[in-house]
Amino acid sequence: MIPAPLYPGHLPVMPSCVPPGAVMAFAGKITEQYAQPADFESMVNTYGWMLCDGRTLSQQEYPILYHVLGKQYNTGDEKDDEFSVPDYRGYFFRMTDMGSARDPDAGSRKLANGNTSSEVGSIQEDALQSHQHIYKEPGKPPVPIGSSGTGSPITAGDSLTGNPTDSMAPPGNVRTSTETRAKNVYVYYIIKFL
Repeated sequence: MIPAPLYPGHLPVMPSCVPPGAVMAFAGKITEQYAQPADFESMVNTYGWMLCDGRTLSQQEYPILYHVLGKQYNTGDEKDDEFSVPDYRGYFFRMTDMGSARDPDAGSRKLANGNTSSEVGSIQEDALQSHQHIYKEPGKPPVPIGSSGTGSPITAGDSLTGNPTDSMAPPGNVRTSTETRAKNVYVYYIIKFL
């Protein structure tokens, strides 16, 4: 049997088949206020999990998680014997492209320290795919027939639409915001530390 590791201030953590570094969504309540979730987090820690909130940890106190993450999520503010856990607050997950060409902007991804990289843990800012729509300008009335007996109709030309607006005619309204996003639900992302 594998012995349960001891961590200062925590109950012994029972080993599980979930590998260290695994991340999962947690739908339980941690705090009403967004302060330090001390009491509840102690319970989560008892099971070997902690929030993915970008905290800095000691390599000596969390050697297993450090072995898995290394300094991948470091921002540059850590001491030599420290490392950071991922900070997933406010982010959606996307699997790495792995050469599939499904992420056309993979080359613009950045790590927490600001270096360009398409590795696990890299971040991509929000974006809206560039697009425009073509519409026909309304036709203008033909020029009146002159002494020659012929008129000259003016044909409608093509124009491009402007930027989207925040509402449109029925059947509904377009929701606009400061970001492009899908419908979503808040959860906590927690990471297995042993």
